[in-house]
Amino acid sequence: MNERWKMNRIGFVNFWLYDEEDFEFEDGKLLLRGQNGSGKSITTQSFIPFVLDGDRTPSRLDPFGSSDRRMEYYFLGEEGKEESTGYLFLELWKEDSGEYRTIGIGQKAKRGKPMDFWGFVILDGRRVGYDLWLYREVGSNKIPRDKREMKAELGEDNFFTDSPSEYKKHVNQYIFGFRKEEQYEQFIKLLVKVRAPKLSKEFKPTKVYDILNDSLQTLTDEDLRPMVDAMEKMDEIQDSLEMLNRAFDDVKIIRNEYTRYNQYMLAKKAVGYLNKKQEVEKEQAVLAEQEQRQSEAQEEQSRAAQDTERLAAEKKLKETERSALLDPELEDADRKLGKLKTEHKEAVEGELRWEKKIEDGRERIREEETTLKKLEEQLELRRDTLKEKREELEEQQEILQWEHHEKAKEKISLEEYKEKDEIAEWLQIWKNQLTAGRTALRQYELILGQYEEAASRLEETKKKKAEEEQHLEMAEEQVSDRIDAWITEVFRRAELSTEWHPEREILLRAEQKARQYETVADGMEIQRDFQADYERQRQLLVDEKNEKQYQREIEEGNLKEICGKLKKVQEQQELEPERDEAVEKSRASLAQAGITAVPFYRTVEFAKDLEETVCARLEAQLQMSGILDALVVTREDFAKIKAEHPEFLDAVLQTDGSGSSQFSKLTVSDDLPRELRTQVQEILSNIYEEEGKTQGICFGADGSFRQGILAGKADKQAAEYVGYLARKRRKEQKIRELQEQVESTGRIIEGLNSEIAQLQERMERLQVEYREIPDFSEIQTALSEKRELERILEVLENEYLKQKDQEHRLSEQKNRQYQEVLKLCKMLPYGRTAEAYEEACNAVEEYGRIWQSTRQELLHIQTEQINCRDRKERIEQYQENLEEAYTEKRTYSTRAKACEIQIRQLEEYLMSPELQEKANRLKRLKEELEQINEELENLKLLGATLKERLETLQKDLPQQKEKLQRFIIEETTLRNYFEEELDLKLILNREGRTVYECAREAVKILRESDRNREPGELLQALHTVYLKHNGSLASYGTAMEECFGDTGNIDAVRKRVRILSTWNGKKVYLEEFYNILKAAIEETELLIQKKDRELFEDILSQTISQQLTDRIAESRKWAKDMSKLMQEIDTSMGLRFSLEWKPCKADNDKELDTADLEQILLRDRELLTLDDIEKVAGHFRSKIRAEKTKLEETGTIINYMELVRDALDYRKWFEFQMFFRRGEETKKPLTNAAFNRFSGGEKAMAMYVPLFGAVNAQYKKAENKDHPRIIALDEAFAGVDDKNIKSMFELVHKLDFDYIMNSQALWGCFETVKGLRIAELHRPENSQVVSVIRYTWNGHERILDEQ
Repeated sequence: MNERWKMNRIGFVNFWLYDEEDFEFEDGKLLLRGQNGSGKSITTQSFIPFVLDGDRTPSRLDPFGSSDRRMEYYFLGEEGKEESTGYLFLELWKEDSGEYRTIGIGQKAKRGKPMDFWGFVILDGRRVGYDLWLYREVGSNKIPRDKREMKAELGEDNFFTDSPSEYKKHVNQYIFGFRKEEQYEQFIKLLVKVRAPKLSKEFKPTKVYDILNDSLQTLTDEDLRPMVDAMEKMDEIQDSLEMLNRAFDDVKIIRNEYTRYNQYMLAKKAVGYLNKKQEVEKEQAVLAEQEQRQSEAQEEQSRAAQDTERLAAEKKLKETERSALLDPELEDADRKLGKLKTEHKEAVEGELRWEKKIEDGRERIREEETTLKKLEEQLELRRDTLKEKREELEEQQEILQWEHHEKAKEKISLEEYKEKDEIAEWLQIWKNQLTAGRTALRQYELILGQYEEAASRLEETKKKKAEEEQHLEMAEEQVSDRIDAWITEVFRRAELSTEWHPEREILLRAEQKARQYETVADGMEIQRDFQADYERQRQLLVDEKNEKQYQREIEEGNLKEICGKLKKVQEQQELEPERDEAVEKSRASLAQAGITAVPFYRTVEFAKDLEETVCARLEAQLQMSGILDALVVTREDFAKIKAEHPEFLDAVLQTDGSGSSQFSKLTVSDDLPRELRTQVQEILSNIYEEEGKTQGICFGADGSFRQGILAGKADKQAAEYVGYLARKRRKEQKIRELQEQVESTGRIIEGLNSEIAQLQERMERLQVEYREIPDFSEIQTALSEKRELERILEVLENEYLKQKDQEHRLSEQKNRQYQEVLKLCKMLPYGRTAEAYEEACNAVEEYGRIWQSTRQELLHIQTEQINCRDRKERIEQYQENLEEAYTEKRTYSTRAKACEIQIRQLEEYLMSPELQEKANRLKRLKEELEQINEELENLKLLGATLKERLETLQKDLPQQKEKLQRFIIEETTLRNYFEEELDLKLILNREGRTVYECAREAVKILRESDRNREPGELLQALHTVYLKHNGSLASYGTAMEECFGDTGNIDAVRKRVRILSTWNGKKVYLEEFYNILKAAIEETELLIQKKDRELFEDILSQTISQQLTDRIAESRKWAKDMSKLMQEIDTSMGLRFSLEWKPCKADNDKELDTADLEQILLRDRELLTLDDIEKVAGHFRSKIRAEKTKLEETGTIINYMELVRDALDYRKWFEFQMFFRRGEETKKPLTNAAFNRFSGGEKAMAMYVPLFGAVNAQYKKAENKDHPRIIALDEAFAGVDDKNIKSMFELVHKLDFDYIMNSQALWGCFETVKGLRIAELHRPENSQVVSVIRYTWNGHERILDEQ
């Protein structure tokens, strides 16, 4: 089966302790050996499954499932590194075609920051480390490529992504070919389970079932998202409803107090207006009465004066007539008659008075009886009201469920009223408990809201932080890129520059410092190093230039000197030997003194026919012996010189006399002055040719010479001074030599000038190249951007930590508060919601109000009962008084009758004929006089009264008019105050009524308890209630605002407050807001009912039901394929295994059996009945609510994704069951007990056969026919004895699995293994280095590979 992909090589770059390490496979198989801590498990789990899906979840990186092992550790270690980039890759190979395909992952870790990820699939056949490199060389370092560089390196022909999900998707696409992404995830999940270490030591069949169950693919979050969104939306709607209910409950409470306040304000203003109106009417009547009285008094005063004059005249006439008719007897009888009549009158008046009292008594009795009847009627009305109150209490009891309600009913039935109100006390206790519960729930909801807000802010800050971290990471990459670019450019320039060649150590140090670049000072330090090296290089050139310039100066001096010599030679007639300055001065002084002094060479000539070589040798002998240029002077001149020229510094030839040498090689010059000839002859006679004859001058033929104690040997090319021709030739030769020297020196100077110019150019080029060294501006710019991002991130980090701390604190507060809610609400019979408790609190408030009203009724009933008794007692008393009045009336009636008899007797006497006329006349006169006197007296009194009345009226009338005018103004103002209050339409609508009628109606609605209260008290009560219940209304902008102005000097009520809120941007007053909230609550409740119905109907929608049934069918097929494979595997122990996947029964009567549920889910949506829909809805509603209740009771935050995922987790609807069969025996269930009776090998087989079968069944789902067949085993077959391990490898071979295994002791060298690469890892304790020894098992022997 070599036509499929096989694992060929895995590799690491800068990962954990591996700088660069590859592990090769043999036939797709690799075994890693090593002791604990050597890295074999890390190496295994870093590839399987990580390289297959890019999921670096800590629990997947640790074979034991711990979350302690994080990917960052493998890049940064415990301490030290702050950031690091690395790679790992898996190379696949097809043996037949020789084709390669590689998948790999790059990651960048930075301490304290999220890791960066990029993955790739190499499709063009290039191989890592052969044709493609995961790092680049910068200076002396191998730097792993960053994401951007890796993408560029791969090119367009290969796949690259920075998304783990996209990487997983394309690894599946290019390597395995699972049809669905979920299948691939299920496959990876199973590989992780199978990889777990030491399986055979800890496993039982139930554990196998757990693994198989976990390997089944559930619905994805994406599948469940619509339902979760619906539930979250429902929760949001529910929260909105709860918020609306809280607001509505608070509004109701505030509205009650606000209505009371509005009633009071309207009534108070109505009372003010009506009272003032009444006062105006009263004052108007008073004024009219005063004016009428004034007019009447004036008229009456005039009439009284006229009547007084008339009566005075009439009295005078009457008195005169009476005096003429007056008689004593008649007068006495008349006096008695008058007295009797007076007594009679008094008796009659007494009788009438008692008659009046009798009548009054009767009236009082009638009134009392009427009042009593009204009281009895009122009492009956009170009892009817009491009955209504009882019914109202019953209504509130339905909500309140109060235990003392029956006691209250009993008191009402007995019409019992006591000063001590036990019911109120018990109700207050209940109210306190409710209030505490409501406060706790409100506080919980407040904290919950704060927590959710804090969590939302935290999430938002977290997102911002992640964004800024990503920006910072990009900035850091930019800094790193700029630094790398700078290093690369510096090294490139150092390599390509013609002059700037810094020392290697300088470049490496610059590279090291550049990688640590933080500030401008770091750049300056690097620049100082470069500058110092530049100065060094420049100084070398300067030194070389200076050397050349110095040489040029020397050559120029030489040239000048040679030119001088040439000029001097040219100007001289003949050449002279070189002499020092003192010699020249001495000879000049002799010339000035007139002393003839000739150099010896000019005094002689060579002998004729003397060979030139001999001539040259002889001249050399003369020169070296000091004779050639010595002066020849006369003896006299020599004496003079010694005497007169002490400064003389030169050589003079002097002899003691002629010698005997006969020296013939020199002759005296013909041009020599005579006086010197003798002297020269003597000198020549003292020169010998053979040594030994004298101690004087001797010149041998071989060039030897002696002069005194001076001896030597000399020779030269040619004679230069002796002889005119020699001197001429010498001059010409000297000129030629000097000219050649001038030319030669000129050429040297030109060469030096050229070299100096070249050095100058090199210096300038060096300077240019040095100045072209890239500066740090781009790095500094990138660093500035990075630091700015770090500053921003630091602010966000601080904010994040604060918000995280706040979120954690609020979470703890929320949980504590929930426990407080449980404690306070545990014994109360209400739902644990603020709404329920608010309703109960409203009910207890209303109950309390009704009860107080009931007590008032009971008090009124008791009072009216007392009043009825009092009225009855009064009636009895009035009846007794009436009997007494009857007696008194009879007494006065008897007295009046006696007086009537006596009067009748006297009148009979006076009625006698003789006296009758006279008596009658006197009687008339008397009566008339009495009448006139009475009238006069009355007129006198009337006049005084009228005078006083007129004076008073004239004084009071202007004041009354002014007072009336003031009252009318006040009435108008108060009327306006009432009208503006009425126009608010808070309590009354005018509906065509007059202001006066509305005012009378408004007065009636004022509550009895508020009649004597002040406006400030009502406002304070409203404000208190508003502050207490405004918490839930803050989001609606609810506030109290003042309206209407002050009243000025008028003592009246005008200024008031109004409560307004904001709804959808519009300001609304409380009554409208109340109706809006009520309507919104009704709409929201209907919406929740609709959403609840839709939620569970969604499960039966084609999408979710189809997904569920598809997964169930796929899982059933997978289990069937596993079972089939298990039955086909004939183990060496004679055991065969099989597997079944059985549906479960329902947990309770609200839920369905799995078989029934599956049948409904499989039906067409259109064919479902309402009963089917309700059954499924009830099934899932039961599961979700049960789980939700558990979470609420434990105080756990509800995660709807988890709730829905749990409810729709079909894996819980089925259970696995394994069976085993020995030989031809019938199959038996593989229980834990049966498993425990197995041998070690049988247990291993019982464990690995189903797991490997499960993996094999998963591979069958892959559609790429050339997909690899990979498994990984950590601590492979640990606990399986040696004799059974061979069977394990045989099982793996039968299933054609490729693998990466690790073990402490296992070698894997069995004949059932055809080929295996073994890597033995060695890592001394706490070492940072892992050594690898590699072996190959070829199916027959283990061979040590070349290391």
